[in-house]
Amino acid sequence: MDKILDREVAWRIFAWEFNRSTLHISEGDERAPNYIITPTGVKCNRLFIVGVVTEVENIGKDNSLWRGRVADPTGVFTVYAGHYQPEAAIFLSELNIPAYVAVVGKARKFEPEDGSVYTSVRPEDINNADEELRDRWVLDTAERTLERINYIEDALSSGKSGNDLKEYLLGKGTNAVLADGAVKAIEHYKDLDKTIAELKNAVIHAIEAVASDRETKADDIENQNQMKPEEKSVEIKTPPEIEETIAEEDNAKPELKEPETGPKEIIAGIIDKLDTGKGISYSIVVETAKKAGIDPEIVESGIKELMDEGRCYEPKIGILRKV
Repeated sequence: MDKILDREVAWRIFAWEFNRSTLHISEGDERAPNYIITPTGVKCNRLFIVGVVTEVENIGKDNSLWRGRVADPTGVFTVYAGHYQPEAAIFLSELNIPAYVAVVGKARKFEPEDGSVYTSVRPEDINNADEELRDRWVLDTAERTLERINYIEDALSSGKSGNDLKEYLLGKGTNAVLADGAVKAIEHYKDLDKTIAELKNAVIHAIEAVASDRETKADDIENQNQMKPEEKSVEIKTPPEIEETIAEEDNAKPELKEPETGPKEIIAGIIDKLDTGKGISYSIVVETAKKAGIDPEIVESGIKELMDEGRCYEPKIGILRKV
């Protein structure tokens, strides 16, 4: 479990949970850290994410502000880099998408007048990553998210609130920061039990996505071993800045379930087969899937899920490319 350091902990949080976090608090004076409280009770000031950049856009004058979309298997983080993050802004501006990246950044929220809350990340460090690091991050994040879900479910079933609930959680060995965050989350979020159930499904989906990718990767490695040495791909090394952020414990991993072959995976296979490097027309994918017996509406939702997971992207309207 994350320990409290002088510098705020960089939490591992899936995009699904981060994007549904609507509670923002500030403790102390103006210089005190600001926190986003997530549904599982994380008091998030900083976070560590690994995913696929599927889109980068210049939204400021004179290249002053860049926005990127970083997808994990549960959703998409929005990342902003501007004058105060010059190295990150340059990195995003020169990035060839799609690309695996690792980001350590500040959690930010924007709350327009209509009462909606939008979360984003301001990168402190952003570096190239690879599929292996992404998979490792997904499993680490799944494990820690499930631990927090257990704490929240225990808190909800206890029937306690306020200081009584906090003392109850501390007595069960819960981290002090998480205990405080859990009390605030239960007070703030409506239908939290439903949100937690949906988060569980998102975590399972993330693990299944990694299992599916690893199965595909195993086939690729077998094919690659038959290639000449000079034709084999070059391994991308994990930058030391990111290695310092990654936890040492790698022993306990969630058990991987055998993924089922559903419409989405069939669609992924169609895109993989038809895209020879230049992309494939959206309409051709839909038509091919229809011939395979998949309803057009399911095709559209399946493509959206694949894009959210960072497994394909749309370099221009009407064209799909595999990652």
